[in-house]
Amino acid sequence: MNKATEPLLTPQFLLLLVTSAIVGLSFSTYFLLPKYLAVELGADPATIGGVSAITLVASVICMPIGGVLIDRHGRRPFVIFGALLFAAGSAGFLLIDRVGPLLWVLRTIQGLAWPLYYLGLSTLATDLAPPRRIGEAIGLFGAVMISTNALAPALAEWGAQAFGWHAVFGASIAAAVAAAVMARWLHEPARPAPHADAATMRTLVARPGLRRILLVTALIGWTFSAMFTFYQPWALASGYKEVSAYLVAFSSCAMVVRIALGRVADRFGRLRVAKLVLVLYCLAPLSLVWLDTFGLTLTGALIGIAHGIFFPSLNAVAIEFSAEHERGKTMGAYNTAFNLGFAGGSYLLGVIAMATSFPAIFVLASASAALACVLLATLAPPPRARGV
Repeated sequence: MNKATEPLLTPQFLLLLVTSAIVGLSFSTYFLLPKYLAVELGADPATIGGVSAITLVASVICMPIGGVLIDRHGRRPFVIFGALLFAAGSAGFLLIDRVGPLLWVLRTIQGLAWPLYYLGLSTLATDLAPPRRIGEAIGLFGAVMISTNALAPALAEWGAQAFGWHAVFGASIAAAVAAAVMARWLHEPARPAPHADAATMRTLVARPGLRRILLVTALIGWTFSAMFTFYQPWALASGYKEVSAYLVAFSSCAMVVRIALGRVADRFGRLRVAKLVLVLYCLAPLSLVWLDTFGLTLTGALIGIAHGIFFPSLNAVAIEFSAEHERGKTMGAYNTAFNLGFAGGSYLLGVIAMATSFPAIFVLASASAALACVLLATLAPPPRARGV
């Protein structure tokens, strides 16, 4: 069979997608947390940004370690443990009644849990995929996770209005536990034994091409944080009562382009596609400056199209700079860079918003994407696709 036509949607890959969807519903419920903090707990923008940032800081710390351990000990155990740990962190929200130390502790626990199951699932997706369809596999995995970004906040907003926030948090706990149970049926394909000269995380990220990719990813994480952490308080301040339409539009568009255009990057060049789409990423934050004109649906759709194509394309490029037995570390480094940018943006942009305005931070987010565009434009393709 031609390697380019080897099946991707095997029973195991489909099981991985279903497991990802279930745990994604639990994780994505907390995309609505800024509204909960603002409306239920009366938190200010700096607090909202800080609570978002602490989760990402925990993920940044855990992600590189998780990548190394996943390469060493396998994917499935970390999927199960991470999902159960996220359930434990979510359970604590049943006790929250004000902004205080417990809130920060619980978000830290969730931040430590997320990279464990996310890295395990995303790396296993590349293991299960035919070598020439890795970009498509990453896109499909991401499409499923992003679909939950739309569904979970919409259900959470409806559930909070109909049944209260405790019911919402309870549902997130149940979904995380269900995902841990389903992950027991995932089987890992045989992987090559680690080479004696296998790169450490430090030497891996020092590779010139990969280092440039990680810097671009961090800048995009900063841009993404502005559009995800602060669109809710900005929309509420602008007179909107419901804010989930943005997430629905973002997730729907990102999911559609990843499914419909999933093989575009593999066919026409992953780096070439990433460079082209990054131009659109520069424009997306500016649409929030004129929210009254464009509305939540259109602005969410714009970032959904840009992120939906760009993120998996550049992720596949990062994998091309690594060997097959280094995929866990590579996925860890890539997502660490994004989360580092997201965490920095969530905190610092919240402080800047209090000193200036929300539109000012969206302009800064656009500038960050523009700098990323310049850096990526001069990146040469990898000399060869190692293990891909």
